Amino acid sequence: MDHTVSEVTHVEPTTRRIEAIDVVRGFALLGILGPNMLAFGWPEQAQWSPAVIGKSMEMLGTGPAHEAANRAGHLIVEFFFFGKMMFLFSMLFGAGAVLFARKFEGEGTTLKTGAVLWYRRMAWLVVIGLVHGVLFWYGDILVFYALTGMGMIWWVRRWEPKSLLAAGGGIYVLATVLMVELISLAVWDHDAGKSDLFAGIAEQIVGYQGDWYMVFHQRLEDLSFMYLFVFPAYFVFAGSGMMMIGMGLMRMGVLSGERPIGFYRKLAIVGLGLGCTLTAVAIWGSMQLSADASGFLFQSVGQLVGIPMALGYAGVLILLVKAGRLRRVTHALAAVGRMALTNYLLQTLICTTLFYGYGFGLFARVEYPQMGLIMLGVWGVNIALSLVWLRFFRFGPMEWLWRCLTYWRVLPIRASRPGGV
Repeated sequence: MDHTVSEVTHVEPTTRRIEAIDVVRGFALLGILGPNMLAFGWPEQAQWSPAVIGKSMEMLGTGPAHEAANRAGHLIVEFFFFGKMMFLFSMLFGAGAVLFARKFEGEGTTLKTGAVLWYRRMAWLVVIGLVHGVLFWYGDILVFYALTGMGMIWWVRRWEPKSLLAAGGGIYVLATVLMVELISLAVWDHDAGKSDLFAGIAEQIVGYQGDWYMVFHQRLEDLSFMYLFVFPAYFVFAGSGMMMIGMGLMRMGVLSGERPIGFYRKLAIVGLGLGCTLTAVAIWGSMQLSADASGFLFQSVGQLVGIPMALGYAGVLILLVKAGRLRRVTHALAAVGRMALTNYLLQTLICTTLFYGYGFGLFARVEYPQMGLIMLGVWGVNIALSLVWLRFFRFGPMEWLWRCLTYWRVLPIRASRPGGV
């Protein structure tokens, strides 16, 4: 038997958990539901403008909408959630490549073994993502992460941290500039009456309020747009950039909590202060440029200006871990983070069942205040399930399946000491 194949089969897939990373990942997993709730429960354009909620309710004859509450809810999501959580996730995905590679450095295995396993891991994530996207929700991000991870991510992991930060930041800024140009052209055409950014609302409402086949047909249409346009035009570059930044910060010991407490205190203060300021300016500027499609404009820059806030969030969370404060909170977030794939898919299962026509049919019927309550309920399910499950098992169910497929053998899942996380 080829020696490399033997190593792939028998390498031990265990590493020491890094609590700081689990906590930040859990926070991002819960936070990403904020922007995603709109994509689950309303036509796609509602992510750009809360006025779409009122338009949709007018079409259905279920109005009037609570305009002030919807505007406030939309502003909260834009300010505190949009872009920040995806940036954290992408950074941690890059950091995960560094951690994965460390299993094959100086432990009797080879880096060739690591590369084989990494690409097998990404290939199976593509499969999981396709099933998720085609059968459940068009907003799937797993395929994007996996395909981006199949690019240069594995091969640049050993670059110097400063090189990773510089290259990643440069790639990300270029991707953002491209997105700003494309979205600006679309908004200008819309404002000039040459196109309508809000076309197709009625079709989406009918599609997602229909039976399983109607939902499936509408989902394939929306998914095709994501795969054919959004991924190649933006995420393949932006995702690589964000992941490289995460790899650099991981190599520097920032994401793993190896820096002094004072470092994270400064990161939290500067990051949140600068992030709040830049985000507020970007929201205000978008409103000045286009009252009708300001949210669409903000989507092009919201993630970029939100980077400091995302780093500020990470600074606060890692500071809590290092200081041993709010242990119940960080313990719960760490549990959610350890089961991030399971919890991400569970959010989809719960929300599509609630909103789609083959479930409870709440699509285009639940406004921001009620969506906030649903989000809190889903958070509660994620937290409770994670805490209980990890008392008895080493991995979440999807995490375990993904590991088994990666190493191509059945791995033990029972916790060696039930009752502990």
